[in-house]
Amino acid sequence: MRVCFVNSLRTFGGGERWLLEAAEGLASRGHTVTVAARVESALASRARHAGYDTLELPMRGDGDPTSIFPLANWLRSTRADVASVNVQRAVRVGAVAARIAGVPGVVERRGLLFPVKPSALNRLTYRRFVTRVIANCGAIANDLAAGGVVPAERIVVIPNGIEAERVSAGAGEELRAELCIDPDTPTVVVIGRLVPDKGHEVALEAFAKIVAQEPRAQLLVVGAGKLRHQLREMAAEMLPQDSWRFLGHRSDVDAVLAAGTVVLVSSFREGMPHVVLEAMAAGTPVVATGVAGIPEMIEHGRDGLLVEPGDPGATAEAVLRLLGDHAGARAMAESARRRVLGEFSLETMIDRVEACFAEAADGGKGGSR
Repeated sequence: MRVCFVNSLRTFGGGERWLLEAAEGLASRGHTVTVAARVESALASRARHAGYDTLELPMRGDGDPTSIFPLANWLRSTRADVASVNVQRAVRVGAVAARIAGVPGVVERRGLLFPVKPSALNRLTYRRFVTRVIANCGAIANDLAAGGVVPAERIVVIPNGIEAERVSAGAGEELRAELCIDPDTPTVVVIGRLVPDKGHEVALEAFAKIVAQEPRAQLLVVGAGKLRHQLREMAAEMLPQDSWRFLGHRSDVDAVLAAGTVVLVSSFREGMPHVVLEAMAAGTPVVATGVAGIPEMIEHGRDGLLVEPGDPGATAEAVLRLLGDHAGARAMAESARRRVLGEFSLETMIDRVEACFAEAADGGKGGSR
């Protein structure tokens, strides 16, 4: 099978990570993988570095001929069986190019919960061009089906997966030493792009309440994004000076997870975030908002604690509960690790993606939600 992944985003996030993991898994099974990405995007650089033939396109808009026709030629020359497209612009550019090139299967992958607008263009795209839509959680699948634009029989749920063995429990002590944080200091970790959807303002407000009750607590914020300066200013105004650090982008996320006492996910909008799966695999207790697919990963009170989005008081209360109940926190962390090993393996995800793509390449026969 020959698969071309098409992605229109400049930044690198969970969807782009999924793409590279799926590409690696499929390539390891003997399938041919190529990538079409936005010019000078982080994905284009990483895909090329990983050894995939990579086409860079401007992707200026839905009808951009400087992207559609070169992509159609690329798909034709690589004899692609499936075009795997990410959301929005890549769907419309990729689906049209695939139709021009005669590619039998077009599969969209959706990893965030947001509606498909009921426009004439979208109805045409999803009913005539898109063979399958992969939703990474049941909440997204149900929302798509309820919207009426995407035919329900074309939606398939494939949860994210991780290679849990790669998430090392080590290096946390070294990172704490590097940051001059004592081994027994309560440490709250927030990992994610610094963008509005991630709810960092709520996390900071919650931590202000946490540190008021637990003055030794430390906050580590990992990630980059357009809100960096705004969030740092907010932290400086409301938190004790020596209680927080913004660490920027880190490649040693395993060490950050291991250094944390609690991982906090305060997002307003998600799909099935990798950081939750990684924290579960690392054995670090999680407090997360119960949005989209997160309740499908964490059972409240068994695998972690869930809170309503936008509620700093409830968030602080949940974190303080875990910080004050070491036995309970450990029991939840152990349950979460067992669950991620049993239900969310990368190998299982690749099995399902491979089967979905094979059906799409066969004209979309068979398969359902």
